[in-house]
Amino acid sequence: MEKKLFRYKKIFVPQFLSGVFLSYSALDNILEGPLRELFKQYFDIEEFGSNAREESLYFIILFFGIFQIVISLQNLFQPVIELKNGKIALKTKQKILSVIKPINEIIEITESEDFILTFVFEDSSYNVISKHLENNELNLILSEIRRENRP
Repeated sequence: MEKKLFRYKKIFVPQFLSGVFLSYSALDNILEGPLRELFKQYFDIEEFGSNAREESLYFIILFFGIFQIVISLQNLFQPVIELKNGKIALKTKQKILSVIKPINEIIEITESEDFILTFVFEDSSYNVISKHLENNELNLILSEIRRENRP
């Protein structure tokens, strides 16, 4: 059985839009676009590259904008919990990549008040944040795990 559980899509829209805004403003200033021309009317700005501090500032802003876009798109398309072929893939804060383990190695699943699911395996335990997950879908997946884990 294959099941995937994603976060709510709407929580990533502000992060994506701020990344787009930061990237646009940095690229516009680097490439002498219309926003920079508007700034030249009100501020004493020279050509781009004549001031090393200004140049490094815009490259840092561009980096943060692209970083926000990549993270929001990654979170949009990567499931938090995925069940497939007797294995479970978890997106956790402890590991950069998803943790993939057999479902039958799960000893216990606990849920705390601060929206943290703890999956205890034979060799380690992993925390999954369940704050922005659909409760019905989460309960369905947890019942499926418990059903497959029954002796």
